[in-house]
Amino acid sequence: MNLTADRLKVLRDYIYLNGYEDLYFCPETMGKLAQVGTLEEIVEFCKIDKIYLPAVDFGHINAREMGSLKTVDDYKQRLKYMISELGYERVKHFHMHFSKIMYGGKGEIKHLTFEDTVYGPEFEPLAIALKQLKLEPYIVSESAGTQTEDAAEMKRIYRNVDI
Repeated sequence: MNLTADRLKVLRDYIYLNGYEDLYFCPETMGKLAQVGTLEEIVEFCKIDKIYLPAVDFGHINAREMGSLKTVDDYKQRLKYMISELGYERVKHFHMHFSKIMYGGKGEIKHLTFEDTVYGPEFEPLAIALKQLKLEPYIVSESAGTQTEDAAEMKRIYRNVDI
């Protein structure tokens, strides 16, 4: 953690030195237990400077936490944590990845498609949580080979959520 934080401070300095502070750098949550990249760690990295915004991969979180994301409240708990630590304005348009991911004792094994019925997580509870909290993240599908189809399905689900 300390080494990563130190490197992010060096990167921050280079970004400002070269006039790129109008860009965002998004440290990402990771899916393997041996990797730096819990939600809490990513939030801490984002506190280093305003140029850092979280890249939250909910499939990675679910894999790392052995299937923890099931309900709207599971998602809201994590989203509210980010808001409480970074502020609503910084979190409103955070960067987000989503896919179902196979996991085992060490976390992430491989990305799956929305056709998977074993692992998850499911997108609909997340869509509800996002709408309830009035968050508008940039969402990237990371499904294995069906990114376009699964992105279209996420868009359909999101548009059909009525809160």
